[in-house]
Amino acid sequence: MEAKLLHITDIHCNTEKLAETLSKEDYDLVVATGDFECLEPLETLEQTGAKILAVPGNMDPPHVIRRLKDLEWSIDGVTRQVNGMVFAGVGGVDPGHSTEKLVKSAGGEKIDVILTHYPPKGILDKTIFGIHIGLAKIRKLIETTSPRLVLAGHVHEARGVARLGNTLIINPGPLLHGYYATIHVGEETKPSLKKI
Repeated sequence: MEAKLLHITDIHCNTEKLAETLSKEDYDLVVATGDFECLEPLETLEQTGAKILAVPGNMDPPHVIRRLKDLEWSIDGVTRQVNGMVFAGVGGVDPGHSTEKLVKSAGGEKIDVILTHYPPKGILDKTIFGIHIGLAKIRKLIETTSPRLVLAGHVHEARGVARLGNTLIINPGPLLHGYYATIHVGEETKPSLKKI
């Protein structure tokens, strides 16, 4: 199991930064953790022909969520195996329901990577006002499944890399402002936070 992931989040319709990032980096899989906000980013991603997994964000309208499903990129509430790893997803529209659905659909399957729009409570979730807005359900999911990697977004100002037990958690920051991450997953997991 070895892959280079390109993690993007919080695009908020900024297709210019998205196109620049996609052309600048080499990757095996694009993982997107929500807040596309319009269809144009999906069209830009589709043109790459790349493997893509995604979850919707809290700002994604129904037509964007439908398109993610139609493209078979959405893993909200389910698992999918790609490049020898099991990916699971929790979207930002109804994370409580998505988490419950995911736990049922995984059926005890070992999860390697969780894509979530919201970060876990207390980790990479502090706003500019000093308030922690991560979700307890996401933290509990991490504590019970012990994935190798959790990729999140939502909190634009909480860009960083942290750990919860053996799980590496990454918020690359919003692509809207040119932030993203690459993660080499092999024997070791090596993240790199980047900016255009």
